[in-house]
Amino acid sequence: MGRLLRVVPPYRWSVFTFPLFGVPVSVHFSFLFVAVFGLGAYTGWEIAAWTAAVFVAVLLHESGHAFTARAFGGVSVSITLFALGGYTSWASPRTIGPGRQFLISAAGSAVGIAAGLVVIGLGRSGTLDTVPDLAIAFLESFVWAGLVWGVLNWVPILPLDGGHMLQHALAMVAPARAAGIARVVSVIAGVAAVAAAFYYGQTFLAIFVGMITLMGLRSSGGEDSSPAPAAEPGPTTRHAQPEEEPPSFPI
Repeated sequence: MGRLLRVVPPYRWSVFTFPLFGVPVSVHFSFLFVAVFGLGAYTGWEIAAWTAAVFVAVLLHESGHAFTARAFGGVSVSITLFALGGYTSWASPRTIGPGRQFLISAAGSAVGIAAGLVVIGLGRSGTLDTVPDLAIAFLESFVWAGLVWGVLNWVPILPLDGGHMLQHALAMVAPARAAGIARVVSVIAGVAAVAAAFYYGQTFLAIFVGMITLMGLRSSGGEDSSPAPAAEPGPTTRHAQPEEEPPSFPI
């Protein structure tokens, strides 16, 4: 038997749960805070459109992780939407190699980016010209949450998917040094991202990325090339341990 990759107990404070093609999905109450982050750009019913769009985008992202993991032999696959994003968990009766782990980590953003590009393509073709304003607010929010955050999620900062992807790629050529190199690159990329955010006047983003970088550095210490806990302002994969509570920092 291979080592157990992921096990997640049912978390308390779920607003509701539902099955998605055999994968249980839980929505944590903290996911409702997503609505607050739309207040600066939307008003009235557009806030509901924003929240629904982020819900769909995050669910698509996590589905990419979940169904790719299941295709590679993962069992007990589950999805939780939590705070500003979500996470996918699974267990495996055998070790999943770094190549497949890379694909699992990449699959979430790949789905969101592809879906976002489809929406943009429809818009440029004129197909959406007669769509109501509320639907446009939904689609714009969906593109932001799916495509934009999908691309940013590939930045090589642990614990974003990009950090895991780098670590898995390194594990294919230098398994003994993969985790250490990934941590160094993560810190460099994180510091660069924080500096860029401050330069462009995005103070909140700079603080957020800084906290994520520190969180990834702390959580990745002493681990092997397996994925580490993930946290980000948008869709992500969560690698949880038995009896663990949801992280206090928004994911």
